[in-house]
Amino acid sequence: MAKRTNNMADVLSSVPLFRKVERAEVVALAEQVRELQVERGEILFQRGDRPHGFYVLLEGRITLAFPSEQGAERILEVIKPGETFGEALMFLGHPYPVFSQASVDSRLLDIPEQAINNLLDRDTQLAKKMLAGISIRLHELVSNLEACSMRSSAQRVACMLQHAAPTKGAQEYDVQLPAAKHVVASQLNLTPETFSRVLHVLTESGLIEVSGRVIKVLNAEGLRKLQL
Repeated sequence: MAKRTNNMADVLSSVPLFRKVERAEVVALAEQVRELQVERGEILFQRGDRPHGFYVLLEGRITLAFPSEQGAERILEVIKPGETFGEALMFLGHPYPVFSQASVDSRLLDIPEQAINNLLDRDTQLAKKMLAGISIRLHELVSNLEACSMRSSAQRVACMLQHAAPTKGAQEYDVQLPAAKHVVASQLNLTPETFSRVLHVLTESGLIEVSGRVIKVLNAEGLRKLQL
């Protein structure tokens, strides 16, 4: 039991959210955390379920989505290793407005609400980090929704590619798509066909090159002009 707790504490300490938390506190948290293995396509929670904690993704990829009015899935966010999700709704006590599904075989931690509340009572810095993380995610989601509703399909794709630039002002760089193209298309509120068509147009215009899930930006300034 002690070995399992210490191993879990090591895993928690590698997560950015808990990196600066005292070891004793992490060990206490590790005693109450469950490790989950979910297979590709498995549902973690359904829309309308009530949260009893939150999650940390260790390996794999988790999508948060909801059905659109047309009946298709609208992917809101793709969770990547090291990221947390579900904490805002846990604090609010509201049911999930989305469902969560494993895009690939994944490994994650289930952190119970009471366990995190006990830790927050003793570590105010963690509370600040969690609040900052929730605020950043909310800002990103609002920005993404605004981009999807206010721009053309080509502008949405160009905006995504520009935001992925490794440094400000970079003109040529590679962008590794975080998920399959149909998932990225859904995040941009585009059909897979429209997304592929836009990539083809941008390629023909000499702005990008596409190789699988890697998009090489050849002319970032040209992408910027598309958004004007």
